[in-house]
Amino acid sequence: MVAAPSSANSAAHTSEIELKLEFAPADASRLVSHPALAPNVAPPEERELVSTYFDTPDCALHKAGLYLRVREIDGRFLQTIKAAKGGAGILERYEWEHELVDRRPDLDAARGTALEPFLTAKVRAALQPIFETRIQRRTHRFRSGDTEIEAAFDRGAISTKVQTCPICELELELKLGDRRELFRLARTIAKDIPLRLEIKTKAERGFELYGKRRLEAEKALPVHIPPTMPAAEAFRLIALSCLRQIVANEPAVCAGHTEALHQMRIGVRRLRAAIAIFSGLVDGETLKRVKAELRWIMGQLGPARELDVFAADVLEPLRAGRSDDPRAAALQRDFEQKRKEAYAAAGAAIQSERFRAVVLDLAEWIETGAYPDGRRKAEAGPVAEYVRARLAKLRKRIKRKGAELRHLSVEDQHRLRIAAKRLRYATEFFASTFPGERAEARRSETLKTLKELQDSLGGLNDLATHRSLMVSHAGAATKHTVLSRIAGGERAETLLRKAEQAFARFAAVKPFWKAS
Repeated sequence: MVAAPSSANSAAHTSEIELKLEFAPADASRLVSHPALAPNVAPPEERELVSTYFDTPDCALHKAGLYLRVREIDGRFLQTIKAAKGGAGILERYEWEHELVDRRPDLDAARGTALEPFLTAKVRAALQPIFETRIQRRTHRFRSGDTEIEAAFDRGAISTKVQTCPICELELELKLGDRRELFRLARTIAKDIPLRLEIKTKAERGFELYGKRRLEAEKALPVHIPPTMPAAEAFRLIALSCLRQIVANEPAVCAGHTEALHQMRIGVRRLRAAIAIFSGLVDGETLKRVKAELRWIMGQLGPARELDVFAADVLEPLRAGRSDDPRAAALQRDFEQKRKEAYAAAGAAIQSERFRAVVLDLAEWIETGAYPDGRRKAEAGPVAEYVRARLAKLRKRIKRKGAELRHLSVEDQHRLRIAAKRLRYATEFFASTFPGERAEARRSETLKTLKELQDSLGGLNDLATHRSLMVSHAGAATKHTVLSRIAGGERAETLLRKAEQAFARFAAVKPFWKAS
């Protein structure tokens, strides 16, 4: 962590490097006494931290990725302003601290911080306490070789005026040394005690509690990738944003929420797309294992997603048209039971030791292991230069395959859909990399046409999946009726025409990366 000069009466800015890990309340005593966390720099410290987070009633600061906190510690008051660094917000955040005389925020101390531009007269007048965290923190500080780490055991709760949420966290903060040591330590502990990577801060969870959004699905968050950013850093931020999307949707998937499972799958696909786009840069001994584990996650989520799509595309329209048909009702009940079983299996996989290990390994690989030293130096040029050729190659592949779309085999249609999906994600990744009105207009049209092409080809793939589900699971009495509905003739032709039209529009759009 690098700290700027500070004093008690001026804001201090730091860049914080920490790893947040969630544990079960029953494991607290074992965790605190784990030998890997034995303090050797100073005796353990215990204190109560009472923190109040301020915002407007409509959470204007939170929506901008900013947090204003006043913390009381042993009768002293400390104001902290936080902002995520680089849009990823998993390991690094910016902080500005300022000592106060009481628990009221000092907005004049926000000068020179990320908060200052947002403090309009309207915002200043509307600021109020939104929620409070009351935490019992035990801190261990220890050194091993050239590495010094601070471990904070936090137990307590987040409270709004109407709701409370428990907190059990281990925060590992790097004071000196190599960030790989944070992951090495986490893996050592995780062999004995289940630990889950937590990508949301207490502040984020507090605002979710305030807005009653604790089990909402999280879509991909935008990542700012300026054209001069080194390619290696661009991959890191993109990959961390994908990992966040995967992890953030865990609770809602375990609760059986359809959209959360869909968004988790999108997070995995976006990460796989990022790996493919940066294939000349990312490497390392663990890459094959990373790809295999991502395939495993998709395999665990796939059956539930297939049944969700089948229910929406086939069962609901069938039931609506045959509300008094007992066979349609029986089919609905049968597949709903299978859907519950598929979600239970997906939830069990997500709560498994393997999934916890995969997530931690992914975070470590993205942060420390994705780039062999020599290649990282060779490929650390500006990202705009790095990705142009890769985007052009992907576009060329889509144009070549799409020109023969009607005559492609099912396997080649699937490959075309994957290529379209990858270019769509890349177009989203690099929205800020190629600025300008012309680039934005082309990018917007490219996204629209790729989505239509992907949806149409996906619909064709779904038809085949629906037929397979019916053959495998439906009783003989209902197979003929439903199979005739999804046999594919007329509907397949409609989807094929839509795919051809979308491809024609896509091919007519000039590359957005050549507009500036």
